[in-house]
Amino acid sequence: MKIKPVYIVNFIFIGVIIAVLFTPLRSILEKVQSTDAQSEFSTIKTLTPEQYDIELKGVNTADTNFRNFKGKKIFLNFWGTWCQICMEEMPDIQKLYDKKGNNLQFVLIYIKDERAKVLEYLKANRYTFPVYEATSPIDAALLPKTFPTTFLIDEKGNIKEQIEGSKDWKNLSF
Repeated sequence: MKIKPVYIVNFIFIGVIIAVLFTPLRSILEKVQSTDAQSEFSTIKTLTPEQYDIELKGVNTADTNFRNFKGKKIFLNFWGTWCQICMEEMPDIQKLYDKKGNNLQFVLIYIKDERAKVLEYLKANRYTFPVYEATSPIDAALLPKTFPTTFLIDEKGNIKEQIEGSKDWKNLSF
């Protein structure tokens, strides 16, 4: 009886799958995979000078660079008008801005949206917090994986909190 090459390939393939799933090889692969993922998209604790270097084109405020906020408390929020959860938290962000706008730098950056639509949305809802479009690359560690994403950054550049999703912003103690 002659064994067909297809059976040999299938047998080797099944052996590799069993080795990956049920031997120490699996834990090695998991470590390699998690290290690669963390290196590119790790949760950052402190902003580097490079991460501060983001050119910002103001929608309802003057153009600036994010590094101009260095040394100050920052409320950094990534959002879009296409994001229902983002839109739901905007009234609370406006209330927070009205309350803490003098002591906290608000930097709201819209992502994957049209400038005219953002401006129309801000005017229709009478929102006065500063909104920007990033016109230079944003470091991968800062880019949101979910929307909205907010970073609370202290004067030393330490990220005190990273919030993915919405939050009740009316009573922020930062």
